[in-house]
Amino acid sequence: MSVLGQAMGTQKARKRNDFYPTIDPRAAQALAAFLPPGTVYAEPCAGAGDLVQLLDVLGLVCDWAMELEPQGDCVRNRWPIARGNALQLGAGDVGAATCFVTNPPWNRPMLHALIRHLAAILPTWMLFDASWKHTQQAAALGPICTDIVSVGRLKWFAGSKYDPPDDCAWYRFDARAGSEPAEPTRFHFRRPPAVAGAQLQLI
Repeated sequence: MSVLGQAMGTQKARKRNDFYPTIDPRAAQALAAFLPPGTVYAEPCAGAGDLVQLLDVLGLVCDWAMELEPQGDCVRNRWPIARGNALQLGAGDVGAATCFVTNPPWNRPMLHALIRHLAAILPTWMLFDASWKHTQQAAALGPICTDIVSVGRLKWFAGSKYDPPDDCAWYRFDARAGSEPAEPTRFHFRRPPAVAGAQLQLI
C-alpha cells in the first residue's frame, strides 16, 4: 500500500493525527551531515518521541517535544512530551532550540500549514514523501525550501519485512524575516551512514 496514496487521501484513511512513528534509523542517519552533534532542536510533532530517540544516538539535543495528542508519557525519562498544537507556537516558545526537526502529518492541508508557520519561526527540517517536490502544491513553498536530502524508503511498522514503495526525503524550510531564499533549492543525494560503528537498529 502506497504511503503517498494514503497521504493524498486516495487510499484508506491514515491513522488518527497521522501517527506513524519514526522507528527507522535511516531517517536519522540521513540528517547526520546537516545537523552536527550538539545541535539543539525542538520536536513539535513528536508522537511518542521515536525520532528524538534516533537523533539522541547521533548526539543531537532535543530541548523540548510537543504533540497534539502525545502517544507516550516521556522521552527517555527526561521530560514529558507536552500537549499542544504546533500551529499555535510563537517565537517566544522556542527555548534554546536553534531549529525544528520533525516527521509532520503528511496530510497536505496540515503539512502546508505547518511548513508556513514553523519555518517563519525557526529553520525547519521535515521528513515526508519525496514525491511532494513534484506536485503543483509544492511550487508555492519552493522559495522557502533551502535543501532537500534524499532518504529513500523507510519502515514505519516494527517487524515489517519489506520497505513501503514510496521514497522519503528531509526538507529544510526557512521563512524567517530577512532570511535569503535558496536559489535554487539544494538537492543532496544519499550518502553512506555517517556514524561509524553506531548501533542503530529499529526501535
